[in-house]
Amino acid sequence: MSYRLAIPMNMSLVRHCQPDRMMERCAIFAWGRIAMHILGLLVAVIAGAGVWYWRYKMLRDVGGEVLDAVGRAQGAFRTRNFRNKAEASVLNAVDDPALAATLFLFSLSNENSAGEHLAEPEIRRQVEAIVPAGKLDEFIAYASWAARGVVDSRDCVRRFKPLWRQHLDAAERDQLIDMAEAVVALTAKPEHSQAMALDALRTALTP
Repeated sequence: MSYRLAIPMNMSLVRHCQPDRMMERCAIFAWGRIAMHILGLLVAVIAGAGVWYWRYKMLRDVGGEVLDAVGRAQGAFRTRNFRNKAEASVLNAVDDPALAATLFLFSLSNENSAGEHLAEPEIRRQVEAIVPAGKLDEFIAYASWAARGVVDSRDCVRRFKPLWRQHLDAAERDQLIDMAEAVVALTAKPEHSQAMALDALRTALTP
């Protein structure tokens, strides 16, 4: 009896133990599937974040380049405006036709760097006869300084045209044209801008 009773008891234990192991395996498998889903979701989120960060970085770089270009353009515009105002203020301060002529001759010589070392002696010689006594050095110093801020010597012609036409007679106008031609002739190959300035001067002083 004891032997027959022992067998059912052992089988009963087996029957009770097997479902527990299956449930344990099912729980582990289910958790593994959930963990894989979570891991996949995290990878997708990280990848998406990486793509958006790359796009944001590209847009920021492009935007930075655009802003830099705009900043450079604005800076050049402000510099040009400031230079034009400074130039205009210097020219507007001149009300003496002889000083205006001296300033124009220096700005004309600055158009060609090849004759720069010859310009001051020649201009001094040219204007010595028209500058008031004792003011030659003063006129030369101021005119040579002011001419450095003149971008185009034709600006001098436009600014000083009324002054010259009002105070210079026909002979003095021809004399100024001769002075300008002598300054341009200091170099074997005058610049095109110098020729244009001479044409502008002739037109401005022609009755």
